[in-house]
Amino acid sequence: MNRKDEVADENREKNYRPLTFVDQLEKNRHIVLLYDDQKYAFRIIARYFLNGLTNGESCIFFTSDNPDEIEKRLNKEGIDVRFYKNNNLLRIYTIERSDENKHETLNTLRHIRKDATVGMKPPFRFAGRTITNTETMEGMKLGIVLEEVGHKNFDSFDNSQLCFYDISKIEKSMRPKWIQNLLKAHHCVIYASEPNKAVAFDTNLLEDQEV
Repeated sequence: MNRKDEVADENREKNYRPLTFVDQLEKNRHIVLLYDDQKYAFRIIARYFLNGLTNGESCIFFTSDNPDEIEKRLNKEGIDVRFYKNNNLLRIYTIERSDENKHETLNTLRHIRKDATVGMKPPFRFAGRTITNTETMEGMKLGIVLEEVGHKNFDSFDNSQLCFYDISKIEKSMRPKWIQNLLKAHHCVIYASEPNKAVAFDTNLLEDQEV
């Protein structure tokens, strides 16, 4: 790669729409991050957390994956995980892989929020999702219900939340409908992909178009 191509890549990175969008986000926003490339997804999640940490917010990452792997990815994206964990500003919170006990929607969300933030100080900034199974119709149905209930009661939680979904893993037959419902249950949407495909905007723009 010659210097001209390197400069072009640097400019695309600097002007990557989702990152500039995240930098301008107001507090207490409910965001859905859709992605087909985990590299870009973690870049956005890390920026979202860094902005919160810089402002003294407590950041919690919900995952059913290996916490050590999550920490490695966040470190790679520029977050000093050890420092922020030691200062009780960053926590990797493990979500149960089973979704069987998550049907009491609002109570489930409140319980998880309370348990995940024990010993930490508000304001809070979350990333992740409560439902682990997005590859079946039943899993996505429950996921949508939780998202809708969470969004309806979002003001009462008094925090920021970034929910992320790997598009390739969402149940295929109903994928367009699921995505449409996800957009309705969030304030903002980010599609993390290559710079020429990535988008980010407030979902109320979609409501304006429908009118």
